[in-house]
Amino acid sequence: MKLLKSAYVGLAVLSFSAPAVYAQDVADFYRGKQISLLIPSGSGGGYDLYARFLGRFIGKHIPGNPSVIPKNAPGAGGIVAGNNLMTLSAPDGLTMAGLQFTNTLNQMVKTQNMRFDMRKLAWIGSMNSTSTICALSGKARDLQAKEFLTQEVVIGATTGSVTMVPLLLNNLAGTKFKLVQGYPSTSNVQLAMESGEVNGLCGWSWDGARVNAKSMIDRGVARIALDISTQPHAELAAMKVAYLMDLLPEGENKEIIKIILSPQQYSRPFAFPPGVPPARLQAVRQAFAAMMQDAEVKAEADKIGLELAYLDADGILALLNATFDAPEALLNRAAAELDKAGFRE
Repeated sequence: MKLLKSAYVGLAVLSFSAPAVYAQDVADFYRGKQISLLIPSGSGGGYDLYARFLGRFIGKHIPGNPSVIPKNAPGAGGIVAGNNLMTLSAPDGLTMAGLQFTNTLNQMVKTQNMRFDMRKLAWIGSMNSTSTICALSGKARDLQAKEFLTQEVVIGATTGSVTMVPLLLNNLAGTKFKLVQGYPSTSNVQLAMESGEVNGLCGWSWDGARVNAKSMIDRGVARIALDISTQPHAELAAMKVAYLMDLLPEGENKEIIKIILSPQQYSRPFAFPPGVPPARLQAVRQAFAAMMQDAEVKAEADKIGLELAYLDADGILALLNATFDAPEALLNRAAAELDKAGFRE
């Protein structure tokens, strides 16, 4: 009995001391080192903003307090950064990357130059869950959401989601958006909305629009008219913005829209390549979570108007699995609708 009791004591000591040993090992590894943070876009814009914000704060929470060096790796809608992470980065915990959530759609349509599987990355967490929105101005400003189904609305478009989303809604939801394309950026579309050249912008990411459109909204020039997402955004709901899913009848078209919009729930995600030692991966995941709860981080985010909403690695993977485990017929139809909306162009 004494021997058995001693064994239990030994196991208890081991079980309580092991996390501390692992933490020390992680701290020893990271102390004095640099983590490269690949950014899936050029300078400026949302992905760059979130990644550089992460780089300022996460090292404080990682054992050993490594410095974090952001490096822009733009190209192919974020695929270049993902490919570099997957094929050129050692799985040692010293290279992480921001991923564009639309890479899930790239995988869905089997984009040829994509050399990574979103489900196989070692996810760290996501800094936000966003919606895209329709903002209306001019003679369309006071239209109600249901009227999008019966009345033509002339909207400005650049490339990416502000072209893809309205075309998807025209094809799948029956909206009547008429696109005026060729604007260099959403800021140019905003100027066109001010002048009356167009009457709206649709497919605009809310975490950017809430900052960039603030003046137009405060002055009454524009109104946020539609929340385009798979779950209502709390801030938009408080503004009494109509929610897309409430307008759509049940059926295949609605399910396709849900599949395509679901990646918005992890709109600012970060990952390591697969194979990072488990203790380092867990430590950085915990650091990410702690950073997102840090009062200094929240105060700085509020100061610059940066929206934060934490989603852990398991949550990202669950959403990815839900997408790719959908019936094959729905995934094929979603890919076809993305092609029609110009996603691969």
